[in-house]
Amino acid sequence: MANARALLVHPDEGSDRIETALDAAGFDVTRTETAASAVAKATTGEYDCVVSEYALDGDDGVALATAIEESDAGIPVVMFTETDEDGVPEAAYENGVDRFLKKNGAASIDRLVSDVSAVSSGVPDSEPRQDVSDHEPTATEVTRAVEDAPIGISISDPDLPDYPLVYVNDAWREHTGYSVEEVLGRNPRFLQGPGTDPETVEEIAEAIGNEEEVTVEIRNYRRDGTPFWNELTVAPVYDEEGELAHYVGFQNDVSERKAAERLAEERAEKLATERRALDRLLGRVNGLLSDISRILVENWDPDVIPDRVCEVVADEPGYAGAWIGEVSSATGRFEVNAASGVAVEPGATFDVAETPAEVREAIETEELRGGSIEGDGGGPLSPASAGGTQLLVVPLTYGKRRYGVLGIYGNGANVLDRRERKVCESVGKMIANGLHSVETTRILTTDRVCEIVVEIRDPSSTLSQIADAVGEEVEHLGTTRLDDDAGELYFRVDGSDVDLDEVAALSVVESMRPVSETTDAVSFAVTVTESPPLARLADHGGIVSEATATADATTLTVEAPPERDVRSILDVFRDEYEGVELRSRVERESRDRTVAEFAAAVDEQLTERQRAALKTAELNGYFEWPRPVDGSEIAERMGITRQTFHQHLRAAERKLVEAYVDPRSDE
Repeated sequence: MANARALLVHPDEGSDRIETALDAAGFDVTRTETAASAVAKATTGEYDCVVSEYALDGDDGVALATAIEESDAGIPVVMFTETDEDGVPEAAYENGVDRFLKKNGAASIDRLVSDVSAVSSGVPDSEPRQDVSDHEPTATEVTRAVEDAPIGISISDPDLPDYPLVYVNDAWREHTGYSVEEVLGRNPRFLQGPGTDPETVEEIAEAIGNEEEVTVEIRNYRRDGTPFWNELTVAPVYDEEGELAHYVGFQNDVSERKAAERLAEERAEKLATERRALDRLLGRVNGLLSDISRILVENWDPDVIPDRVCEVVADEPGYAGAWIGEVSSATGRFEVNAASGVAVEPGATFDVAETPAEVREAIETEELRGGSIEGDGGGPLSPASAGGTQLLVVPLTYGKRRYGVLGIYGNGANVLDRRERKVCESVGKMIANGLHSVETTRILTTDRVCEIVVEIRDPSSTLSQIADAVGEEVEHLGTTRLDDDAGELYFRVDGSDVDLDEVAALSVVESMRPVSETTDAVSFAVTVTESPPLARLADHGGIVSEATATADATTLTVEAPPERDVRSILDVFRDEYEGVELRSRVERESRDRTVAEFAAAVDEQLTERQRAALKTAELNGYFEWPRPVDGSEIAERMGITRQTFHQHLRAAERKLVEAYVDPRSDE
C-alpha cells in the first residue's frame, strides 16, 4: 500500500513472514523489539499503524497500547499474537487495541494485512463514491418502489380525526387480506384482536402522542380472523416547514420467526426441565450407589445386608420405603426378609397371587417391573399400602442364582422414570453380586460344610460322553468357564497308552489338546461349546470337590453351606439330565480347603490363557524339583512362545498369591 508506514513491534523470531506480507501489500515497515522503543517511535507521527505481538522484552503489548493511547498519538494498534492467556483479548480492547488477531498460519497473515490496511490512516475502507447527480429517481419511480416494496407500508393523516389510513401498498393488503376500499379512512387499530397485548398498544399510542418513532412486535389479525405477528414501525413525517404531515407505518409479517422463537423457548424449557430432573436423579442415584457399595464392602453377614440396603433406600429423598423378599422353596409363599419405611414387617408372608402384578412378573421373568398407584388394586405390598405412588420391583440375580427381589416405593412425580429404572436395575445386580461374594466366601471359610454325592446315570452328560470316547474312567480335574457359555475341562486318565482321537470327534467338543503324559496317567484339556451344569454350581452356592465319570454314569461330590437348600443344587442337574439321584448327604464340622475350592475363589480373576498356562505347568510337573520339563516344552504343548508362556504363568502366580494372602483373613 503506497505511502503507508507500519511500525512492527515483534521479537526477531517469526517477524520475517509478517514483514514480507506487509511489504507485499505496499507498506513501508520498520521493526523494533521493545515496548519502550515502540512508544518513542509511535509518538513521532511518522507511522500510520502499529502491529504488535503481546509478548515483548521488558513489557507486553497491552502496556504498549496503553502508552500509545495516553500519548494522544492517534495511531491505531493491531495486536497479532500467539498467546493463549485468559483475559488478554479483553484487556487489549480495553486499553486501546483496535484489532486483535490470533496467529494461525497463512490465513491469519492474510487477515492481518487486511486489518492493517483497514485501520491505517488515509486508507479508504470502501470503494470510491460515484457521481449519481443525473440518476436520481423520479416521483413516479419512488411511488412504484413504495407500491411494490416487499414489506407493508401505510400512511396515516394526523390532521383528520383518529388518524385514519390514507394509503396502503400491495404488500400491506396481501398481509392483512383487506382491500383498499375496506381500510382507507379507518384507524389501523381494527387489525387488533383478543390476543393483542394492551401494553404494546399503549406503547404505540404514547409514541404517536409524543411524535416519536416506535418499533414493536404486535399480535394482529387478518380479515379472515387468522392471527399473525406484525413487526410494526411507526414514524412521524414532517413537511418543509417542519410541521407534522403524516405517520408512516412499516409492517413485516414475522409469524414464522416468532413460531421458531417459541419453539426454541419450549425446547430450552424442556431441556432445562430435563436437566433439573437429571440433576435430581444423579444426586439421588449417586447417594444410593455410594451407600450400597459401602454396605457390601463393610458387611459380610448375608442377614445384615438386606436390612441395611432397605434402610438406605428408604432414607433416600424421593423414596417412601423398600423391602427385599423371595418365594420360599419350602412353603411356596412370598416371604419378606427385610423392610424399611413400610408397614410390612420382616418375616411376613403372603400368597404370591395376593402380591401386586409387578412382584409376580418380576419373580417369573427375572426382569425389572414397575407400576403406579393409578393401576394399584390394593392388597399387601401395593404402593397404596406403603404410602407411595409407584412400585418398582428389581430382581436380585447373579447368573442362575436368585436372591429374591427388591421392592422400591417412589413418592414423587419425578422418581423411578425410565433412566432411574435402568440405574436401579444395575443396583439390583450389584446387590446380588455382593450377596454372592459373601456366600462364596462363607463356602470357602466356614467350619461346617454339607457334602452331597450326586450320581447322574445319563450317557448324554458331557463327562460320560468323554469317558465313553476314551474307553476308560476319567477323573475331572477342574473347569474354566469361557465366554458365550463355553468351557475348558481338564481330565486325567490312568494308563500310558490312551487314544484321545475319538474325544476330539465328539459333537460337544470344539477342541482337545494333551496336557501331560507320564508312565502312569495322561492329562488332557477339552474345550466344549457349552459348559456342563457343574460349572454353574457356584451360582447356586455349591463347589465340586471331586468328579469321576464312566460311559454309564457320572459321580460328583459337591460341597455347600449347611443352610443351602440341597434341592436347588440337584435342580441344576435335573434341568439338564435324566437319572439324577442324591446318593448321600453328610454335614461335617470342619474340613480342609481343597484345591478345587481355592481355584473357585480365584477363577474369575484369571484369564483363559493364564488358567491354561497354570494348569498345564502343574500337570506337567513344572513346579516339582528338579523340574522334569522346562518352559520351552510346555510352551510348545500350548502352541505359544516360551516368553508368552512365562508371562501368563507369572500373572497367574501373582493372582494366586493375592488370593492366598486374603486381606479379610484373620491371619
